[in-house]
Amino acid sequence: MTTAPLPVEGTYNLRDLGGFRADGGSTRAGALFRSDALAQLSDRGREQFADLGVVRVIDLRDDRERLRSPDLLPDTAALIPHPIFPSAEAHIGQLLDIFSLTELIYLEHGDTLAAAVTMLAEPGSGATLFHCTAGKDRTGAVAALALLAVGVDRDDVMHDYAVSETHLSGEWYESHIQVLRGLDIEVTPLIEQLVGRTPIEAIDRALAEVERRHGSTRDYLRANGVADDALERLHALLVA
Repeated sequence: MTTAPLPVEGTYNLRDLGGFRADGGSTRAGALFRSDALAQLSDRGREQFADLGVVRVIDLRDDRERLRSPDLLPDTAALIPHPIFPSAEAHIGQLLDIFSLTELIYLEHGDTLAAAVTMLAEPGSGATLFHCTAGKDRTGAVAALALLAVGVDRDDVMHDYAVSETHLSGEWYESHIQVLRGLDIEVTPLIEQLVGRTPIEAIDRALAEVERRHGSTRDYLRANGVADDALERLHALLVA
């Protein structure tokens, strides 16, 4: 497995989810990608993106986020909006820390997370990429659920979540803090945590609660509407 970001100009957290050991083999390289937003792709970045073979982009952001920073995709990729929750700014206003936010995403938005996993299982003619703004919280949850559903080890999944913090530090983090200030949002230590951190304890706690309530990730997905044949298709698409 690799957690290094791919060199696509205008992104910071774009990764291939291939190479994880899973039930019956390993996840395929070049089949499924996760990323931060694609609103800053340069001309070179669009060429690099097209070279990945991505034909479908699932945007997990809310309507305001998409309108404010629309993806700049090459013509080879189709955009599918699929908001995980109605308003990212509303969660900021709730004064949640990263631990509470991560748990909330899994426990209060299981329906939209599960629908995203079902979308990943749809057969297509090329690769799929999904993303939110940072590619760490909503994207991290969809990635974790998809990987766990095909039998990737829980520790590997949590590590994949945690490395986003490293990829987003520096230029990406500073620019997004400035965006929030431009929206007249007071940047408190809590906001700084929400913007840039992915502590492994956050996903560990959220997954533990999912498992306590449902027994397993697959049962959680089933309870939120993912059919068994979709889980089978997902495994067939992702594992070789």
